[in-house]
Order: sequence, then C-alpha cells, then structure tokens
Amino acid sequence: MIYNRCRDLLINLECTKLSTSVLNLIKNLVIYQYGSESSKIFSEIDIDMLKVCYSKNTKRIRSILYGDNIFITIRASDYMVIPHITFAKYLHKALPYPCYRVVVLNEIVEEILNGYTVFAKHIISGDPRIKPYDEVMIVDERDNLIGVGRALLDYESIITSFRGAAIQIREKYWVMQSYERIQS
Repeated sequence: MIYNRCRDLLINLECTKLSTSVLNLIKNLVIYQYGSESSKIFSEIDIDMLKVCYSKNTKRIRSILYGDNIFITIRASDYMVIPHITFAKYLHKALPYPCYRVVVLNEIVEEILNGYTVFAKHIISGDPRIKPYDEVMIVDERDNLIGVGRALLDYESIITSFRGAAIQIREKYWVMQSYERIQS
C-alpha cells in the first residue's frame, strides 16, 4: 500500500517550521501541477501549522506536514506533488468540477473503499486533461471526495475501456458509515 510507505518515510526525516522561501516553492509546485486556482488552498489553511520535512541523507524536501498529518509528499526524482487526503480536501474545494477528478458510480463506492484500485468500467466521467501518472481525486456522482490516487491511463483510455485498472488509490477519505449518511 502506497500510503503506509509514505508514513514510514517520516522516520528518516527532519521536520522544521516552514520558511517563506520554502512556502513559495511549494505554492509554485502546486500551481504548476494543478493550475492557478489551486493557490486558493494557501489562503484557506493556517500557514503556521505547516512544517517542512527534509531527508536526513540528501537534505531534499520530502514532505509537508499540516499539524501531525502528511499534507503533501514531494517526489525526489522530479519534484512532483503527491497529494495526501488532507491536501485533497482543500484541493477539492479550490478546483472547480471536473478539474483533476474522476467520477465513479455511486453503486461502486463501497467496493472502492474496501480496495486499492478503481477500474475503468466504474468511471463515468472526469477531467479530459488527465494523463498517465497524474495525481487525481476520486469522487462520487455527487462530487463527494472518496480518495486520491494515481491515474494509470489517460482520460480517453479510461472512458473507452471496459476493463483494467485505471486509478491506483493512495488514500481513502470516507469510511463507509460516513458515506451512507451522506447518501441519505
């Protein structure tokens, strides 16, 4: 499971308060990856709760924490932002529908919450700009956030495929009891 590996990374990291220069770097990375509207996230959150975590070995930025939760992870090889569910909640509010979303059938949400893969046949729409290896939000038909994951296919392939994995789930947001309350 991808998320457990990320949680284990915190053991080998040194975390400190976020400086202005690192905050600007993170803002620019988020804007580069998700567009200018994603900058709204930084006006919604308490910046003082953000901490930056560096690798003890390489001294590169690896994660940003919001309180005690992993907010984002920075992939060391290409400096791409890997969103975690805390970040995805804010991203979901900041970006208009259907930006960086895949919409799954309501009937399949329980199965998704119990698994780690979203199959192409369960996706009914999404953002046409999705490319393989993009980090996307998984939502139901009412645009409720279900989780975040990595796209394995481009949008056209996802929509036209009848089988095969489309999204590898990183983290899930709703537990089934909460989801059932939202549906009623």
